[in-house]
Amino acid sequence: MIEVSLISVGVAKSLFKKSALGLFQEPFWWEIVEQGFSKNCKVALVSDRGQNKVLLPLFFHRIGPVLRVGSPLRGTFTPYVGFIHLMDKIDITIEKDYLNCVIGFLLKKGVHWIEITFTSERDFSNHYMDTLAFKKEKPKTIVLNTNQGKEDLWLNMQGRARNLVRKAEKFGLTVNILDSNVQHIKSFYSMLEKTYKKSGQRPPHSIGFYTLMVNNAISSNNLLFLSIHKDLETVSMGMFLYNSFEMHFISGTSSQNGNKYGANNLMHWEVIKFACNHGIKRYDFGGMGIPAIDKFKKSFGGVEDCYNRYTWMTPSVRFLFKIYMRIRSKFGYIV
Repeated sequence: MIEVSLISVGVAKSLFKKSALGLFQEPFWWEIVEQGFSKNCKVALVSDRGQNKVLLPLFFHRIGPVLRVGSPLRGTFTPYVGFIHLMDKIDITIEKDYLNCVIGFLLKKGVHWIEITFTSERDFSNHYMDTLAFKKEKPKTIVLNTNQGKEDLWLNMQGRARNLVRKAEKFGLTVNILDSNVQHIKSFYSMLEKTYKKSGQRPPHSIGFYTLMVNNAISSNNLLFLSIHKDLETVSMGMFLYNSFEMHFISGTSSQNGNKYGANNLMHWEVIKFACNHGIKRYDFGGMGIPAIDKFKKSFGGVEDCYNRYTWMTPSVRFLFKIYMRIRSKFGYIV
């Protein structure tokens, strides 16, 4: 008999081995999402015939009377989570049964909105979800296999990308690894504000979130915080999450001089080398959606990949969500 219960992050951490986790399955990240986005994290523990089988982190968000639950929730810099296996020999067929039980458990709890996202190789479409009218989406991203030599990684880049790295080096741009000094974070956020201002927008997240993320992730050795300098001027900055399996681009910004001298190309090349040197298998460039930026990301030799996202809402919540999306599309509001 399959049973589902909710346990705390602390209890969940005692049940699994850290070395087997994907980047967004790391507890350090759940805690950042909890604190930075005010989303309560509970972990679904699925047991089968008395044995603990899998965990699935869940984030709870209440919007007035609406209870929204996600693994993960959109808008939290988290592209996917996925099941954490506590035992061997659990294939996707069994995982589908476990997911159905988690969904049924949440529905009994009176949840109004569920969203769950997995990596591209984990397709959880099934009859139960179809019956409930789950909507399936496939958000795209660009992923580079960094589990190869630096020479191969360099040669697999497009010629324009390599030339801009050379240009940056020729003009004396230098790369610095930053610590969690508050002044570095203020500099990053100030530059980010200027970048967003060009399109009449503001950064979607506060400086408080970035401060929390930098402090927590650097202390756990899970964040690479870089700046690129031309003489005494900071021309580009970027934040990159990582663990032993994956590197992930979180946020970046650059000045007019940074764009002029190829600073972003130099920064991403440094990240690629970092991943290669540390045995990290893949570098996710952090999503697609803006053609010019997508073209830039592809120039480093990555290929298109996607996530499998499943979303369910009660009819009334779906109606309100559609109205909200129309307003956001028209006026540029951000979740």
